[in-house]
Amino acid sequence: MKNLNVGSKRRFCKYIAGVECGRVRVREGRIKGGVDAAPGEFPWLVSIRVAGPTGGHYCGGALIHQRFVLTAAHCVVRRSTKYLAVVAGEHDLRARGPAHRQVLNVKEVIAHANFSKRYINDIALVQLTEGVAWGQYVQPLCLPGRNNDGLTDFLNVTVAGWGHTDEAANGGRPADVLQKVSVSVLARADCQEWYRNHTGKMVVLYDSHVCAGLENGEKDACQGDSGGPLLTKSGGHSVSVGVVSAGIGCGRPRLPGLYTRVSRYIDWIAENLNARGVKVTL
Repeated sequence: MKNLNVGSKRRFCKYIAGVECGRVRVREGRIKGGVDAAPGEFPWLVSIRVAGPTGGHYCGGALIHQRFVLTAAHCVVRRSTKYLAVVAGEHDLRARGPAHRQVLNVKEVIAHANFSKRYINDIALVQLTEGVAWGQYVQPLCLPGRNNDGLTDFLNVTVAGWGHTDEAANGGRPADVLQKVSVSVLARADCQEWYRNHTGKMVVLYDSHVCAGLENGEKDACQGDSGGPLLTKSGGHSVSVGVVSAGIGCGRPRLPGLYTRVSRYIDWIAENLNARGVKVTL
């Protein structure tokens, strides 16, 4: 395979999948506080689930190559590949057998070697046994440039997934139809202080973390959204600037969601793809 140039000066790595990334091929159209996404609005989003006819969705992920999904380490670490499946082209979990749905087996899970239960380095790659077929409802997502993702405080970003519509104690249930919501990037110092005030303990957040939410809560990722992408737009392309990682509850005031900052792991992604036959040059 030819080398794929991932220029460090670019906002996104346009050619990592060998085709144009981050483009929606259909008209754009429960995360807590979210609304239904249109079919095909997030064609890179996949459902990670337990393999088999009775297996259900439990995490999200994003296609960045025909054979690789970007997700959170806590979703897949120490899980046997034979018990995992990835579904691309998904929209309504209740629907049976749409032609564009693709169910794929997992060849390898590549979790960051320094992943911590404190949600540090919470990032992983899932290698599929065979490549997805690109189409209207299945497309790759762009990655940000190395250390250059354009994130600023108060920037509006988007997260989507099939997670709970609220905490179970508040009557939340897993969403059947893919949900989306817009949240705001928050200053890391403010986020750290809010978490410390809530827990009464010292909470340390790093440059590899992104906080996103609203001060009054209401809109947030929730259980089941982990591993999915946090999205911005760059030149009409959708870019994965974060991976849903952690939080306390769902949509609580002054407790925004925590995301793994993808730009800090571009070298790690490239090294692992190179080692598995996808020649990415930085």
